[in-house]
Amino acid sequence: MPIIEPEFMELTRSLDVTAWWEENERCQVPTTDKPRCSASFSPDDHWIFEFMAVPSTLRYYHDVAYRNALHREVNAITLQYVGRAFFDEDTWRTSPKRIENLFGSEFAYHEGGTPWLMPVTDDPHEFARVLDRAEATDLRIWTFPEEYLAEWEERKAAGKPLPKLGTGSRGPATIMTSVLKPEVLFLWFYDYPDLMRRFRDILAAKMVELNTILREFSGNTEPGWWITDDNSALFNRKLYREYCYPVLERVLNAMAPGNARRYQHSDSAMGHLLDMQHELGINSVNYGPTVDAGLIREKMPDAIINGQMPPMLLRNGSPEEIRQRVIEDFRKAGGNGRLNVTTAGSLAAGTGVGRMRWFMLVVQEECRYDR
Repeated sequence: MPIIEPEFMELTRSLDVTAWWEENERCQVPTTDKPRCSASFSPDDHWIFEFMAVPSTLRYYHDVAYRNALHREVNAITLQYVGRAFFDEDTWRTSPKRIENLFGSEFAYHEGGTPWLMPVTDDPHEFARVLDRAEATDLRIWTFPEEYLAEWEERKAAGKPLPKLGTGSRGPATIMTSVLKPEVLFLWFYDYPDLMRRFRDILAAKMVELNTILREFSGNTEPGWWITDDNSALFNRKLYREYCYPVLERVLNAMAPGNARRYQHSDSAMGHLLDMQHELGINSVNYGPTVDAGLIREKMPDAIINGQMPPMLLRNGSPEEIRQRVIEDFRKAGGNGRLNVTTAGSLAAGTGVGRMRWFMLVVQEECRYDR
């Protein structure tokens, strides 16, 4: 059964979800010339599994018909209670290769969890050979499995919409800590710095090459880039500057030149890195719940702040606790119209549609510019 919290349903009797989303469309401009702050939700596979008490995560990932049916069921519920469908009902069986795959990291699947990229080695000599292979790989041959090309042609022939590829990626901190165990990576920064600098430089070059190929293949000419980099907080300022900043700088300059959108998501406590994020020209952010909205606004005055509701507060907090956090974030970061009220990270698994409705109502009442 889906999670529908009775207390919050009672509190939101007055909410007109259709009118709410219509107003929300008028609130997307990054100024105060709008009725209120915009707001959004980001439910994902973790959220679906708990919301619907899914019996098998493995089946979800390996059975496309089952996955599409589950998405249809969830969308019907969220449309009824929240006014929006969040999930694709015609998902792909296949995908292009990922940058982590180039370094030998592949997904492992386990019942009850989401896919997890596995580290490739803890032997520096073997890793040097991994880098040799990655550097020598012709990505124009490697990127698209035959199964993916076949599915692309099937969908094209059927007149289905085709995705614009090469729009974003996990960031260097999370890529590096997937390809190598985090403890191995950080030891090697000190024990084998030349090897790690080579990893950094090959990663930067191949990310640009890979995503240029993806864009050309799919006819994507729109500049802009999104980054998901949850493991940023593992890096101190010195290591981030040396190993992550150069990768992001090269990729962003290639994929998001000028004033194009540069979006960074990280669930982590990376407040110590905001100066460098600002230097990189990142202009839309979704940081972890321990990063204060006022600090983000101070360090990144012109950025769109997507946040900063702690996901677990929305899932577990009282109605008044949720209200007060929305008010606080609006006071700290909403004054220039560049706040999109949402969770600091993804919507937490276990959050029901009643709490989502309460969040919508609070934003509607407390985050206005037209009063």
